[in-house]
Amino acid sequence: MSLGDLIPQLAGLSYTPPGTRPVGLGGQNFTHCCLLALNESLVVRSDGNLSYSTTSFVAPSFSIDALETAQFPCGATFDGDMNGAPVVRVPYDWCSTRCAGWEISNSDAAMQQWVAPLVQFIVPSLAFCTNVPRTRKLAVPAIVFKAHPRTLIGFGSYWLRLLGALLLMTLDTLGWLAICFAFAGPMMMSAVYEYALDRKVLEFLAPPNGKPPAITRRLRAQLLLAVVVGNIRMATLERNDPDAQSCNDNAIPNVFEGKRSARGRGRSRPVHNSIWKRVMVLVEDFETTRRAGRQNEQVVSLPTKLKSLLNSQASFGSTVGAPVLFFIGGFVYTVLDSDNDLGDNDTAHSLAFGLWWMVIPYLAIISCAMLASNSPSTLDGLVYDGDATAPDDEYSPGSWARRIKKAKLYPGIGFILRQIEGYNPIETAFEGRFRTVKLWKRGLNKREWVQEAISEYAMLAPQQSGSMIPSNELRRSLTLNWRDRLYVLVGALFAVLAPCLLAFLTSYNTPQAGLSCRSLTYLVYAISQVCEISLWICTARIKIKYGAHWAEARPIPKIPERVILHFCWWGQVVIGLFAIFAAVIGTTMQLLGVYRSCACKVPVRYWPRLNDPDAYIVLSDDTAEDIRAAQRWWTVTGSTAVIVIGIVCALAWWHQRRLRKVFRDEADKLNA
Repeated sequence: MSLGDLIPQLAGLSYTPPGTRPVGLGGQNFTHCCLLALNESLVVRSDGNLSYSTTSFVAPSFSIDALETAQFPCGATFDGDMNGAPVVRVPYDWCSTRCAGWEISNSDAAMQQWVAPLVQFIVPSLAFCTNVPRTRKLAVPAIVFKAHPRTLIGFGSYWLRLLGALLLMTLDTLGWLAICFAFAGPMMMSAVYEYALDRKVLEFLAPPNGKPPAITRRLRAQLLLAVVVGNIRMATLERNDPDAQSCNDNAIPNVFEGKRSARGRGRSRPVHNSIWKRVMVLVEDFETTRRAGRQNEQVVSLPTKLKSLLNSQASFGSTVGAPVLFFIGGFVYTVLDSDNDLGDNDTAHSLAFGLWWMVIPYLAIISCAMLASNSPSTLDGLVYDGDATAPDDEYSPGSWARRIKKAKLYPGIGFILRQIEGYNPIETAFEGRFRTVKLWKRGLNKREWVQEAISEYAMLAPQQSGSMIPSNELRRSLTLNWRDRLYVLVGALFAVLAPCLLAFLTSYNTPQAGLSCRSLTYLVYAISQVCEISLWICTARIKIKYGAHWAEARPIPKIPERVILHFCWWGQVVIGLFAIFAAVIGTTMQLLGVYRSCACKVPVRYWPRLNDPDAYIVLSDDTAEDIRAAQRWWTVTGSTAVIVIGIVCALAWWHQRRLRKVFRDEADKLNA
């Protein structure tokens, strides 16, 4: 009598996993490995009964009688028995020899392994990331929209063009999702900074428990404009002649002080910031109308224009509130339904995966809580752009553009760059004269707008009455103090790290408990985001000290700070690669099943000493330890995530509504 006669699951057992896929490409099967381990653990005695072999891999706490009556351990599922299935565990050496490679996600367990994470978390994140403001997008060639399906050839090409457009848009959305996930830290930091600055400005104009400040109507209008158009990129100067480019290369603009070099003033038009000048025409027209006593003319008033700019930002409820509600509903169902699969490690890691991806909804919530519209289209319709006669606005080149310009000086690289120059697969997200800035720059960019208003007020201070607020006190009142900065830092860190912490706890406490591949992925991602936030803070301090365009200053006054600048830039590049690896590669490996391998089933603490007796791997499913861990952590972490994101969404909505009301009231006061 053989083992196959007594245990049908072991009949005809081969030493190679089923299927033709190589184990190095996902062809391993750990249920088959469990059968191999169980086969080596049992022998048939001469009397025809089962007995453990001398090298049994079944936990000693399970007797032969218990093994025969309990649920079969290999491939077991939760059946309501809290005692679970018998434990079959093997040392790492045995697993690496007999079960090398990894197990690809298969159709039999598709729901827990990849369908649930993909449909419940990644697809909703695609919708959420479209609410995150961006400045560039993948260009779709115009040829794909020139189909004429009225002919046979046109009808055939129609579907090819449609497919091409859909593929490009899918690639664009997935790429933007990856960027949002990998660089969520600095994006969140800048968004929270802008949110805090909005509150600072509006509470300065309308103190909750105090007397409104004595300021000019012009400054009040400028500050309100800064709140709703502070995401518009500042131009360094206005091009006036062919030498404007050389002027820009040598000028040292400082938007916080309103100064430019003498050489710059001599070569270009004396306009420090053409975008600021162009937008402030709204204020100047308003003042001219009031001085001329023409307030009752049939023209659109400045308060109406300001409120139109405010209302151009889509409703918080429609853009992110309702999607968050549906997301929470789906997540609640996932948490409740997980009670039917207690002890299933795939379900545990799928839940952790969803908790981790909550970073994207948090980012969308904060992005939609800001008052400045993501699109400059409304501003384009309110401000005269000069049509074709207006000189071009000249922007300071970014870090990447400066490095490309330097690379062109090298013979080989320069030749390649010149050959592809002019081909641009990326286009701006919005048409028009005004450009928005990237989300991770919006906070500091809005600060530029506020500081421009303060600088102009300080310049005109001698012409104002003595009852007006002093310029130094004004600057202090509109600058975030240490408490505000602490709130910004804590808020950004919480929004990024809270999902990572909940995901980490879920995977860390899933047997075998400890730091392993999945929990290590969450940890690496969290550390990368903290480092990115730290570099953002470092760069922000330098920009505030030397001005927004510190990169054009030659030289930076202190050598250590020049080193810091280079360190921040290269640090963002290197740490960004780690973030991309953790976010994109980690997600891909989770969906494919690369983490289902011998090395990832052993805690990291045993990696330096894999021969340790405690470096074992549990091959059986639905064990009592698995069930206890699921009861202890699944509902707790899932419920916490749902409650926290619901509270954050509600608070963001409430505060945005409050600030919008304050803005409207202050705009109406301009006509008083």
